[in-house]
Amino acid sequence: MSVLVLVAPGSEEIETVAIVDTLVRARIEVLLASCCPAGLRQIRASRGVQLVADCHIDELSSRDFEAIVVPGGLPGSEAIRDTPLAIDLLREQAALGRWRAAICAAPVVVLQHHHLLGDASVTCHPAFQVRLPVGQLSTARVVRDDAHRLITSQGPGTAIEFALEIVRVLRGDEAAHAVAGPMVMP
Repeated sequence: MSVLVLVAPGSEEIETVAIVDTLVRARIEVLLASCCPAGLRQIRASRGVQLVADCHIDELSSRDFEAIVVPGGLPGSEAIRDTPLAIDLLREQAALGRWRAAICAAPVVVLQHHHLLGDASVTCHPAFQVRLPVGQLSTARVVRDDAHRLITSQGPGTAIEFALEIVRVLRGDEAAHAVAGPMVMP
């Protein structure tokens, strides 16, 4: 099994690259799938950086993932929100009790929009926190809700911590520490 990372035109590039890079350092197989409405693999991220996905989401040969990760950024989160296959995969992941993770705008724009948060404790970019129910909102940089198999985080500055939490739930504390050390993480 591997981890599916969704990306679309306007996705946040620091988050996308930090997630993919950190997971690869942990020797986790990562599949970066484009949700580009035009069916393209190459996308222009939120700050204009060009990213090339491994495949388009319509080309996926498997639906069996240890985790599905949604980077933030606008309009990238909106494009993922509006990609029916992406939402089907996230719903299926939740139904199977497998990990899902979203950062920045994505917890609200993608997951909350499609009623995929349940009553999980979550965080998101501070600009979107007012859209979360007070009882669910955490202002922590990274929030892991084991009961819902959900990890959320606030934004580009928390992306490596977020990715390390994904490593931690998939491969354990030792693997997360082994990756964090050479990255000079606190």
